[in-house]
Amino acid sequence: MTDIGRRGLLAAGIGGAVAAGLSGGRAEAESKPRAPAINRKLPDIVVVGAGAFGAWTALELRERGARVTLLDSYGAGNARATSGDETRQIRSAYADREIYSRWADRAFTLWHERQAEFGRRLIFANGVLSPNEPINQFEAERRIFAKLGIPFEVLDADECRKRWPQGGFDGDERALYEPRAGTVKARESLIAVTETFVAKGGEARIAMAKPGANAGGRISDLALSDGSRLSCGVALFACGPWLPTVLPDILTGFVRRTRSEVFYVGSPPGDLSYHWERFPNIWHGGGGYSLSDVDYGYKIAPGMGVNLPMDPDRDERIVSPIMWDIARRFVARRTPGLVGQPMVASRVCSLENSDNSHFIIDRHPGLANLWVAGGGSGHAFKMGPMTGRYIAERILGIADPAEERALFALSAHKPWPAPTTPA
Repeated sequence: MTDIGRRGLLAAGIGGAVAAGLSGGRAEAESKPRAPAINRKLPDIVVVGAGAFGAWTALELRERGARVTLLDSYGAGNARATSGDETRQIRSAYADREIYSRWADRAFTLWHERQAEFGRRLIFANGVLSPNEPINQFEAERRIFAKLGIPFEVLDADECRKRWPQGGFDGDERALYEPRAGTVKARESLIAVTETFVAKGGEARIAMAKPGANAGGRISDLALSDGSRLSCGVALFACGPWLPTVLPDILTGFVRRTRSEVFYVGSPPGDLSYHWERFPNIWHGGGGYSLSDVDYGYKIAPGMGVNLPMDPDRDERIVSPIMWDIARRFVARRTPGLVGQPMVASRVCSLENSDNSHFIIDRHPGLANLWVAGGGSGHAFKMGPMTGRYIAERILGIADPAEERALFALSAHKPWPAPTTPA
């Protein structure tokens, strides 16, 4: 894939102030460009789903001159979306899966470039600390980081206490620390991507869609829930946990929809001990993981319960007492200064998982102009600027790297086993 050029949406004066004021930003502001001209040789493209796959792809397609319509059933950043929570984590440690380490590291740079363009703070580089990973995973990550030039440190409990005395590190043998990692605002970023897409000439609509008429191995339109039809030259379905519903012919069983509960704990008034500037995120630190406070509270995601089934449309999103109890145990273990502090917010997220945690990005096997992108498996959001570019280039025939094509092919996945009913 070719390198993403630095783009500017803001006027030079505003963009310069943003780039200077946002720590870690790598892009210099440019004068505001005109909306990209429509390339008459490109087909009209409809992207269904304004999440981490769809919104970024729609923006990338529009920036290459395609006429693009972005549809979402509930709107960008809505509460039902897989990426509808306040924050998500960005990190590059993926055991022996080097491709995702490469992508996440590149995405870290792109997030900074895009936030300078968007003119709003989206990424916070507070680092990620991973205590006591299994030795094989730990060694694979050290080897890949060294190969790719991704900075890291290996810390013992004493060094962790020295750097972050407000944390709990008793019993930790070792911890992998990634300084080039941290927190990204989730729902706010998807709203920003969609707004920029529209500002550059794209069309965004709230609508439900399914494949419409087809002939000769190609679709000609989409069927909308209001009974109307929307013509298209190419369609991309990137609607996360709704994929098995809209494409049951190819994705039934291939995407498992599960539930994840997250909790935000408030700090004592005036206490910034667990704010992002002073404390790292903790990945799988015993019973779950956590993201330091950006502006919404200290986030804890318990590790239990993530395999519970979830209907993204019908299920109520009310957290359970047992998960809150597990979150409190995490607080006692890792952030003792927050013991007894109130839960200030909570979310129930609907995840969509492939069988092997690799993305599903491929053409429909029977419809040459229908594409599918999904199977985020809890880690797609951080890759948004990368996946959007990759998918756009595949759809437009600009690039088609063999490694990614093989990993993401529908044929590289298999259906999940059918759930069993207790006797």
